[in-house]
Amino acid sequence: MMQSNTPSWFSRRYSLKKIGWVFKWLLLVAMLSYLYVTIQEKGQSLQDVFQLLRERLTTNHFAELALVILLTPLNWACESRKWQLLAQKIENISFLQSLKGVLSGLALGFIMPNNVGDAAGRVLSLQSHQRLTGVGAALLSNGLQFYVSLFFGTLGWGFFIGQHPTLQSWPQLTLLGTLTATLVFGIWLIITRKSAELYLERFKWFRWIEPYVDVIAQYDLVEIRRAFRWAVLRYGVFTLQFGLLLLIFDVSLPILTALACIFLVFFAKTLIPALNFLGDLGIREASSLYFFSFYDIAPARVVAVTLTLWCINILLPVLVGAFWMLKMKWWRE
Repeated sequence: MMQSNTPSWFSRRYSLKKIGWVFKWLLLVAMLSYLYVTIQEKGQSLQDVFQLLRERLTTNHFAELALVILLTPLNWACESRKWQLLAQKIENISFLQSLKGVLSGLALGFIMPNNVGDAAGRVLSLQSHQRLTGVGAALLSNGLQFYVSLFFGTLGWGFFIGQHPTLQSWPQLTLLGTLTATLVFGIWLIITRKSAELYLERFKWFRWIEPYVDVIAQYDLVEIRRAFRWAVLRYGVFTLQFGLLLLIFDVSLPILTALACIFLVFFAKTLIPALNFLGDLGIREASSLYFFSFYDIAPARVVAVTLTLWCINILLPVLVGAFWMLKMKWWRE
């Protein structure tokens, strides 16, 4: 009598999931340890970080800080408009509905791995009985934002290794070539997305997910370009926020150097896997310390900048998103 191999398959999948979570926890611990050690090596402490926060956020910088905070709604408005445009393939939603979905996804991302929470919040906010097809729209939305981060991250890396001869060796140059090739591949994939879907239909695993991602092939280039413009605008908004915070905390660098560091920090945040319920806390700080360490910048100032940005751009919107998430209907009749 043949025995089912389902328990064995489930056990293997569960084990891989556990390994993934252990890896992410170890990565988080490594990043936080790197933060602590780097600050200590420069003769500073976490107390210096909090002292800077108290000083800079309460005196002489009210106008700049107010602008950074006011840019946060614009940041998420850009993302919401992008999602509203892409969601039209599933159902017509208002800007407010789109905003609720985006912030609910942000809140869910605090307790769910990778981009699962983000996609779930957006899909669950839809009213259509075919709302699960919104998974493809959510993937495209995140993909466009990733491509923008990849583009500017590649520019930043090219500038960065050009400024530092010690980085002009084959591993760093190979990375630059790989990033450039990925940019070209991304353009090719968008142009040939319908042909790519037909090719993937040959594989059984793709047939299982096809109903959820099929919508991606239904967008024309005009619709993708329209959404892509909002992704670029959003990137510009949080780049400006980062730059303003550098001014507030007296991090003085030439503008091109500062932009290169900002681009690389955002790219590292996008690329490195993390425990999303921390809203990328730790990644931004660790990557910032690394890239800014090539210049004479106090680590406490860098950490203060990124921690403030995290609180304004992630923590506050998450609180709003959690409220909307609690009012969300998770199941349809």
